[in-house]
Amino acid sequence: MDEFLVMVTDGRGRPAYNLIVSLRTSDQNPWKQAIEDGQIGVYRRAVKVEPGANFVLQVQIRRKDAEDVLYFPLTLQP
Repeated sequence: MDEFLVMVTDGRGRPAYNLIVSLRTSDQNPWKQAIEDGQIGVYRRAVKVEPGANFVLQVQIRRKDAEDVLYFPLTLQP
């Protein structure tokens, strides 16, 4: 398992909290909700990733009626 930390700030650079942040490593995998670590704009989630695999970490951020997905191509070293 690899733990991912997502740090979110608002337009003024302040920590953004009260969001729903979810992660997945492919379109076929279900979203897994991250845990909010206090009101400091940090969200964490462990996701199983095979060593040496190339994949795209997808981060879904939701607040009220707004939603966006960010894509991060990653290669994990064995």
